[in-house]
Amino acid sequence: MTLSCVIGTVFRNFAIISGDMRMSNSDEITSEKMSKVFKVNNKVLVGMTGSAQPVITLKENGYFSLEDCTSAEDYFEFLWLLTGNKQVIQQNQSNVLVIGVSKEGIGFGGNFHMDDEMPDNQLYISEKLDGWSPILTPPSVNQKYYQKVIDNRIIEIVLSQTNIQNFSRGMLIKNIKELHREIILEISKKDKSVNSNIEQYVIKW
Repeated sequence: MTLSCVIGTVFRNFAIISGDMRMSNSDEITSEKMSKVFKVNNKVLVGMTGSAQPVITLKENGYFSLEDCTSAEDYFEFLWLLTGNKQVIQQNQSNVLVIGVSKEGIGFGGNFHMDDEMPDNQLYISEKLDGWSPILTPPSVNQKYYQKVIDNRIIEIVLSQTNIQNFSRGMLIKNIKELHREIILEISKKDKSVNSNIEQYVIKW
């Protein structure tokens, strides 16, 4: 059983994560209401694609709801260690995404890929102070194309807000949420492992 599409955006003082809710097994749809994005607490958001089993196991054990976790960095390292010996690879191939508040109180984003056939322990952490919007897509979808689309649209959205007299973080968040939704809906028309039932979470600090 697999999960396919997640988008995240993190800036210095807010983070947004979005994902569709379809779970599939080869060509068979097994669920239309399977969460793949979670609000761990007011400092951490997480999204996972690929195999659904880690998501099910982590949820059953309460690891997507940890009020005492003080930063997204801590949660990222905890989750990475919890999943055991896993290989970490390039961010656009990852299937685990953690965004939120860093230990210093600014934006943090980290990602890794779980693969039982690659047992080396390595850690890739990416701290993006000025904004980061990674997208995890189904294999059949051109991830690099959609990453470029999102990056360009985010720049447009930010510039449209900074060029007005009364900057509104709320409007910025609203527009980015709509962009996430628009991209996922577009992908859902191209790949049947993605549906139009979209779940979104926001944290602000």
